[in-house]
Amino acid sequence: MYEALDRLLFREWDPAGVYPNDNLQDEYHPYLPGFWRLAEAGATVEEIAEYLREIEVTRMGGDWTGDKCRTDVAKKALAVVAASSLPVRSDR
Repeated sequence: MYEALDRLLFREWDPAGVYPNDNLQDEYHPYLPGFWRLAEAGATVEEIAEYLREIEVTRMGGDWTGDKCRTDVAKKALAVVAASSLPVRSDR
């Protein structure tokens, strides 16, 4: 799940525009723990999107991705967390 959230930040949020340069795939690692904690704790889409906006504005000095992108990334993060908690069928 953690790796899936990492890829989500790198491939879809990407305010610095570093994707698809795989040499820079660690660009958003500093923000991953907070992103993961929010998603895992059941934060709302709005709370996660606001976390991403705050990073862009206060730490990166801009507002590049826009509300729709941040909201889409937040929804996908919550879907990743939900999918990871589904029980695995053992009858196969």
